[in-house]
Formats: sequence, C-alpha cells, structure tokens
Amino acid sequence: MSDLTHHTQRLNDLARTRPETVNATWHITRGVAHLLTDENPPADQPEAYAPERAAALRDALALFNDWDSGNDPYGEHDFGALELFGARLFFKIDYYHPENDTLAPVPSNIDLCRRVLTVMLADEY
Repeated sequence: MSDLTHHTQRLNDLARTRPETVNATWHITRGVAHLLTDENPPADQPEAYAPERAAALRDALALFNDWDSGNDPYGEHDFGALELFGARLFFKIDYYHPENDTLAPVPSNIDLCRRVLTVMLADEY
C-alpha cells in the first residue's frame, strides 16, 4: 500500500469516527432515517429519531473493521456493509471539491477534499 493510499485510508477512518476533524459530513437515506425513528415519538415530532438508535448507528460505523478485497479493493476504507436493527446497511465515502459538487482533485488532502459519508439500506444502493 502506498503512503498516499494509507493516508487516504486514515482520513476515511476519521470520517467514520470523528467527521468534524476531516471536513466530512454524514448523510442518511430515507430508509435509514425510518430505521432511526423512535417507535413511540412525541405527538409534536412524529419523525423524531430515537437517540439510542442514532448512537448505535454512530458506534457501528466507528467500530466497523471488516475490510477485505471485496469491499475495499483499493485499501481506502471507503465502503462497508453491516447489519443493524435487523437490516443490511451499506456506507460509502465519496470525495468532493470543498467548494462545489465536482470530484475532489486530491482525496488525500483535507484542504482540497470534502468527504461525504452516505449510509443507506442495501436495497437502496
């Protein structure tokens, strides 16, 4: 593995564990949002997330360590699959230019790359 790939891998690991440190944002799909919804939400917040479910998702992403050639062929730790809440979830990290929605010119440079981690149901992929 090259030093550049290893550095990108480290930044992606930080995007899963401490996104604020590497200019990363997290997004979830509608299906994942439904999984996080409180089963007994307050009447004034029918779409409220259950804090323990949101915490479980954060923990599952941070602790994910099942890398192999099938989900990590380039060694960048930018894709994974896991089971949570009885559902199969995928996460994907994409690299964008910090000022617009074009691809990042240098994914290993946090000044030239904004990481976007998307979590989705496997059937939403």
